[in-house]
Amino acid sequence: MKRVYRLAGDVQVRKESWGLLFYSRDRHRLFFVRSGGWLYPHHFDGRWDTASLISDIAGRTGSPAGVVEKSILKLAGNLVENGVITHELC
Repeated sequence: MKRVYRLAGDVQVRKESWGLLFYSRDRHRLFFVRSGGWLYPHHFDGRWDTASLISDIAGRTGSPAGVVEKSILKLAGNLVENGVITHELC
């Protein structure tokens, strides 16, 4: 099974020069993710599984896949815990 990430129902995201800005409309909360050029809003549209996301970032940035994986899994865990994104098995 693959795990994909999707924005929570009340959350919007936009790209900024320093990373991503997530906004929860229902809770009126902002979440700043200093990801630089690693992440883009489309990474949270439910079509990217974890392996594809890691491969995309490593391929575009030249960062080692192991470093990307560790960072992405930690970040995703924090965003899921805060209700910003959901993770779905498909």
